[in-house]
Amino acid sequence: MKQLDHLIGHLLRAVPIACLGALFTLLFVNVVARTLQLAGFAWFDEIVQGLFAWMVFAGAAALWREHGHFQVLWLVEVLSPGPARALRVLIALLALCFLVTMTWHGATLTAKARALTPILGLPTSYFYAAIPVSGAVMIAYALADLFRLLRQKDPSV
Repeated sequence: MKQLDHLIGHLLRAVPIACLGALFTLLFVNVVARTLQLAGFAWFDEIVQGLFAWMVFAGAAALWREHGHFQVLWLVEVLSPGPARALRVLIALLALCFLVTMTWHGATLTAKARALTPILGLPTSYFYAAIPVSGAVMIAYALADLFRLLRQKDPSV
């Protein structure tokens, strides 16, 4: 199971890095082409939108896996162990509700997307798919974190 987790972790880090590299390359080439008064890339914006969506949502999933999102922990740290644990469980449940909602609506949006990009003719659902895919990954990690929190015997953690 740990090997699968490490593989997912590497993949979740690789996708945003690859997207950022591709975005940088496309932006650089497009700026050079326009500076030299060569024809700009008409399809440029379509690819940038898709790469940006996947970079953001895969990056969010990577941060979720590594607990790297911004947290305000002052209340948890001020409370005694029992209430602090209850607050952590409540936060985990609220986060899970948000993730389920985001994933559900993202999947609905992806399934209903019938539009094609104007120049390349790519289905916009390819871009929207970043939402439910990353949401499913975050739900899996959120559930694992919640179960780990509920199984802990020490209320101070």
